[in-house]
Amino acid sequence: MTSLFFDERGFGPAAHRIPWADLRALGIRTTASGPWVEDVFWMFVSRTGLTEIPGEAMTGGELEALQSHLPGIDNGKIIRAMGCAEERLVRIWHPDSERAGWDDSRFRARFVALVEDLGGDASAAGQTFQTLAAAWGDPTRRYHDREHLAECLHQLDLAEVGEAPRKVVELALWFHDAVYVAGARDNEESSAKLLLEESGRLRLHRRTADAAAALVRATAHEAAESAPGREEALMLDIDLSILGADPLRFMEYEYAIEEEFEKIPRLRFRIGRGRFLASLLARSTIFRTESFRTRYEAAARSQLSALLDSPRYRSFRLTRWLRWARRPVSPPGP
Repeated sequence: MTSLFFDERGFGPAAHRIPWADLRALGIRTTASGPWVEDVFWMFVSRTGLTEIPGEAMTGGELEALQSHLPGIDNGKIIRAMGCAEERLVRIWHPDSERAGWDDSRFRARFVALVEDLGGDASAAGQTFQTLAAAWGDPTRRYHDREHLAECLHQLDLAEVGEAPRKVVELALWFHDAVYVAGARDNEESSAKLLLEESGRLRLHRRTADAAAALVRATAHEAAESAPGREEALMLDIDLSILGADPLRFMEYEYAIEEEFEKIPRLRFRIGRGRFLASLLARSTIFRTESFRTRYEAAARSQLSALLDSPRYRSFRLTRWLRWARRPVSPPGP
């Protein structure tokens, strides 16, 4: 095995050390091949490409180096990955891990401030935050969880938008998957109803609540006859921004969605999921706002195309034109 180095200069073989500053994502890939062969691989995405390191090469010293040079590593994900005996990929670090990751106290303060900025009762916001945090933290969720909410809020922070529209969009983001049952057709409507109920308790203006509820309903991503307004376009782009994420997060999302739909037969899932992904590629543009198109369109199209062309979606490609495959299948959406 090639000697690997993890020190102040970076990581990797002595002759091809990759500087820490060049790292764009760190993940763990697991397979179902163990226990007699290596079934855990560490994946380093840098500016120059992908470096994969077998698990046996990652000893205590290497892990300490990672922890010291990459603040915000998700140790919980590492533990879960080490106990996985299936094909999975999880991203355990990225440059914005600390800033974009979930933090209970920080997000509580953020939600209370939002309610206050919208003219609501800040003293009642703590209880609503607890309701939302519990919903997003449901252990059965694999993608539609607190990490997804935190990522959406981070995307909003990066977006160039006026303060008034930003606040309404943020309120909608907090609630947009608050009610989520994999495969249910009324998730968006149920989440919108929860927003309206809590907005009444928070004494938010009805017009604000109605505008935010409409944005929540829009995340069903159904084809609309007219072009979406500015706030709706931003909301939809934020919800789909995962498609343009780094490849480790993109594939973690793909596996996580399938886990959420574990009660649906795999072939049926792949057909429905394939239809949804193909419908995104069929659009003239996936993203509706110029800033998101600039940032994510190319990466999203490349990753979606590669995924649909992969062995994972072979059944979808073979059956998409067969009559029996055209029966209604609830497409596993974003």
